[in-house]
Amino acid sequence: MTSRKMLMVTSLYPYGNGETFITAELEHVARHLGHIEIVPGYYTRDAAPRPARQPLNLAYADGRWGALRAPRMVAALLASLFKYRWLPDFRLILKRPGKLANVKELVRALYRADMFERFLKRQARAGEGAYDVIYFYWLVPEILGAARFSRRSGGSIRVICRAHRGDLYEELKPAGYAGLRREIVADVDEIYCISEHGKHYLEQHYAHLAAKFHLARLGVNDPGYLNRQPGSGPLSIVSCSFVIASKRLPLLVDAIAHLLEADPALEVRWTHVGNGPLLEAVQAHAARRLGARAQAVFKGYLTQAELMDLYRNERFDLIVNVSDSEGIPVSLMEAASVGIPIVATDVGGSAEIIGGANGVLVPADADAATVAAAIARFADRAAAAAWRRAARRFWDERFNAAVNYDRFGRILAGLPCPPAGGEPQAVAPAHGDRVTG
Repeated sequence: MTSRKMLMVTSLYPYGNGETFITAELEHVARHLGHIEIVPGYYTRDAAPRPARQPLNLAYADGRWGALRAPRMVAALLASLFKYRWLPDFRLILKRPGKLANVKELVRALYRADMFERFLKRQARAGEGAYDVIYFYWLVPEILGAARFSRRSGGSIRVICRAHRGDLYEELKPAGYAGLRREIVADVDEIYCISEHGKHYLEQHYAHLAAKFHLARLGVNDPGYLNRQPGSGPLSIVSCSFVIASKRLPLLVDAIAHLLEADPALEVRWTHVGNGPLLEAVQAHAARRLGARAQAVFKGYLTQAELMDLYRNERFDLIVNVSDSEGIPVSLMEAASVGIPIVATDVGGSAEIIGGANGVLVPADADAATVAAAIARFADRAAAAAWRRAARRFWDERFNAAVNYDRFGRILAGLPCPPAGGEPQAVAPAHGDRVTG
């Protein structure tokens, strides 16, 4: 083990229920670093954090959200006006719709950058700032403050971040603008995208900085078992997502209804894992559209451990994801790790999970009939056994946490490491089936 010291900046982890895959990442990354501190950007004071082996540093969250939040924000904003190149962004905002929302986004980016730099200065004054690397789990404005602190400290601190989905794709922002994005991309040392799609997105928008964009896939641990294929009974479908509009669960309901109409002998059991603001609306839609030959089971929120217990104890023919946008769905990685094949829309990095005949891609704008046709392929369980073997094999090649996170730990520690598994140049051009409607 090296003596390198790393600060890892999260959104809430280890608080809340999100960022669940940080636990597996830290398990492997920690082997290559002497000391890791976790810095959540926010936490609920009366909530208990999830167990974590690494020490927590709550000083940034306390400074940003404490009783003196308002004056600290104003002070940071005023100071930031003299530190960061914000005028080009301001001029751009004036030429676009959504001016008020985008000005607010710019203001937030400015004060967050400066507040994080102030946090690092306080750490240094307290003798706690001798970090070798500051690693941001998300592409966030605080990166600017860390980069400026690094430069003013002699440039010896590497500033690295991951890029996922909502933090990466500017068009997903409420008014299509991410605060100080151009400055952040210019100042950060390296950006590790969780998908090839994300890496290509950055290369297209910032071609002159392409050398700092890399692929570092997420991964899930080997559960140590395979999901059992149903031998008889209803076609068993599982889905796993937050219940919001972009997940398009009503489309999945309509596809199941189409399946039942097309095959009077078919029965379907659909299990959905996840909650969200549209859960009751989806439940009502399922009650209206699905008849006696369909069961709709809503499990609500499950922890990752509870989800994997579900895959151990219940049998599923396939997992379905019909989102209209994605980064790269970890829910599909989890299903593949236990040998469950996939039907998914061709959005974001989903195509990177479906390869080697482990599933079926449908167009991003697929209708219910197209989704139903893809699902129907798995009704032949004898033929589907090959899809299940391919699902597990493809997970092992691309999304095995032990491999991916060990490699990323070496990157963070500045150690030599082999090329990433599943890089485009190292993989034969084998993809899952695609249907075009």
